[in-house]
Amino acid sequence: MKTFFKAMKSKRVRREFLKSVAVGLASTLIDFLITALILYMAGHEHYSGFSGVFTGKTVDGLSYSPPTSVYITSIVLSFVISILFNYIMSMFFVYEYGNVGKNAKGFTKFAIFALIGLTITTVGSLLCSLVFGLNGSKIWWIKITITVVVFVFNFFTRKYFVFNIALIRDDENTINL
Repeated sequence: MKTFFKAMKSKRVRREFLKSVAVGLASTLIDFLITALILYMAGHEHYSGFSGVFTGKTVDGLSYSPPTSVYITSIVLSFVISILFNYIMSMFFVYEYGNVGKNAKGFTKFAIFALIGLTITTVGSLLCSLVFGLNGSKIWWIKITITVVVFVFNFFTRKYFVFNIALIRDDENTINL
């Protein structure tokens, strides 16, 4: 946390952080909508309309838990699609030195950190679903909590390891791939 507040003293970092929050919210919206769409397609006969996926309202009034395999599939597919959107926006909108991440090495670093984020998301979602269940709005509380954790991880890994002009100039701190 100390590093976070120290970094936020810079006007450029604050600006990039706010842009990152905006792009993160757009990515999260995409992520949540795709997750909901997949859950609805797989369990439409249980939900009372598309909004039932979010509210937990079912046709028969009983609690419905989607199969874990469907839940994890929806988490992974929605994450991959939203992370591609996020990469494009990070290059062109968020980071002052977004062009640094446009090359193959930058994309590879981005992809590696995205895979770590996906692992955190998948394992966290699976563990939380086993502990709390997947019925009703619990799905979304789990997803929101994990999304916040992964957002912080994503911002700092992208800021300092992918879209960082200093890495081009300072080979000692560059992650060799």
